[in-house]
Amino acid sequence: MVVPELNVDVSSALEGLFAPFNRIDVPGLVVGIAQHGKLLYRRGFGLASLEHAVANTPDTRMRIGSISKHFTALLVLLLVEDGKLDLDAPIRSYIPELTGPGGDPTVRQLLMHRGGSRCFVDISILCRGLAVPPAGTALATQVRQTGRNFAPGDTMLYNNGGYHLVSIAIERVGGASFEAQLKQRLFDPLGMRDTESIPSDYSITPGIATMHVPAPGGGWRRGLFPSEENRGEGGIVSTVDDMLRWTDHLRTRDRFGSPATWTALTGLVPFPDGTIGGYALGLAVESYRGVRLVHHSGGVIGGSSQMLTAPDHGLDIVIMANGAPACSPVKLAEQALQLILADHLGERAPTIAAADYKDLLGDWWSADTGMLYGLLDEEGELKLSLCGAPQGVPLKKAPDGRILPAMNMGGVEFGRDDASSSDELTIRFGGQSAVYRKVSRDTADTEAFVEAATGQYYSADADCTAVIAREGERIMLRCGDAYGQAECELVCLGEKIACLAPAATGWAAALSFSTQGGRMTGFQINLPRTRYLSFERKQTR
Repeated sequence: MVVPELNVDVSSALEGLFAPFNRIDVPGLVVGIAQHGKLLYRRGFGLASLEHAVANTPDTRMRIGSISKHFTALLVLLLVEDGKLDLDAPIRSYIPELTGPGGDPTVRQLLMHRGGSRCFVDISILCRGLAVPPAGTALATQVRQTGRNFAPGDTMLYNNGGYHLVSIAIERVGGASFEAQLKQRLFDPLGMRDTESIPSDYSITPGIATMHVPAPGGGWRRGLFPSEENRGEGGIVSTVDDMLRWTDHLRTRDRFGSPATWTALTGLVPFPDGTIGGYALGLAVESYRGVRLVHHSGGVIGGSSQMLTAPDHGLDIVIMANGAPACSPVKLAEQALQLILADHLGERAPTIAAADYKDLLGDWWSADTGMLYGLLDEEGELKLSLCGAPQGVPLKKAPDGRILPAMNMGGVEFGRDDASSSDELTIRFGGQSAVYRKVSRDTADTEAFVEAATGQYYSADADCTAVIAREGERIMLRCGDAYGQAECELVCLGEKIACLAPAATGWAAALSFSTQGGRMTGFQINLPRTRYLSFERKQTR
């Protein structure tokens, strides 16, 4: 492919932006940038395989992770055109096994992450870490749930499990496998010959870069997603060339799909309180410094990606990485956008200075929800974390003074009432407010907590046994089910509260314990995408 010349200054700046990744000793990334269908920039950096010393090139295939979601949503809309699927029917209409609350959400709600169902990926990682269960476990986990995160439609919480269910519905009504329908109806019409949906990282498929994860103590390990049934939630493999063909069609929309279909794909629907979310059907739609963007990122074990298009300017950016050190495709795509559309961008939105909220920094927990939020100072900027995670997400201030996440996180907002004490904070999620109180890792009575919490617990919804025990100076949580086990260290935050200790995996969870007679009788665990999962103490004989 011939690359047209960019403005010399912009071209030089792009080379400088990606220069740190131009190495031959570490994994890297591939970049494709086009405007009005004409290629502007196309390069590979680093290695596709450290094992075989094969370099990344623009022809290298990589997993795009959750960018796959809007392909799933578009396939649903085409089946709606065919009269085979109803966007506003409960998912139970197509998967009758979902007799519990997980069958209540509509297909549309699941595609918008507003279904309220728990996420099988969260539960899987909690129960067995990266061990791989047999096919069918994902659906079985969703079917088994007797609880949920929230009532369908109330709010938004990003959820891979909903997209997995929609993939099954597509397969049942579409007359072919989910993967075959993607190929026939979406990839083939656009000549995306190097794109396909591959459910398992254990399948040997030509041309795919190895995903790389840093190994403890140095070196690298293979990044393998812990599922052999990764489908509509994140199973697609592609190249930058194919993805630029796709982003071009997201703007032209001239090969398939009715106007109503394309409008629905990027249409934003109000929440019950009238506020407008920024997440449509598998795509985020927002304004960035006055420029309208349609985008989605993706993450897999050992890889990350970003697909971004600025429709009014015809600009498409695709970046896919297979473990490049210190690489954020989301940030790189934003920086490339700034270089190319510099003359069209408005003022940058101000960040919130952490110094202005010194008294709010720390961990906040609610006895009513069991949820744990953290307010962090990251290089002077105020950020919000979930469930004790050591890293946070950016925040923004609304015109009325409320503080909100600067990204889609399910309508979280916080503030302090005039009548609140200095150690109380009101946090709203899904239209419901709760009072949160500050907890401290430094003042908690760890010894009393360990004595009360030590023991064995079981969750029927997770079909998982959890053991809490002292190991030297550490408090360990060990979980296991029929297919594997996982362990992590707990940090005591109070008499009945704990969270996972920061780890390289980045996993986070908050535990709230119930007591009787000075002894823990069970706990509720909240994860970033799954809430109110209960474990009960097992009786000893």
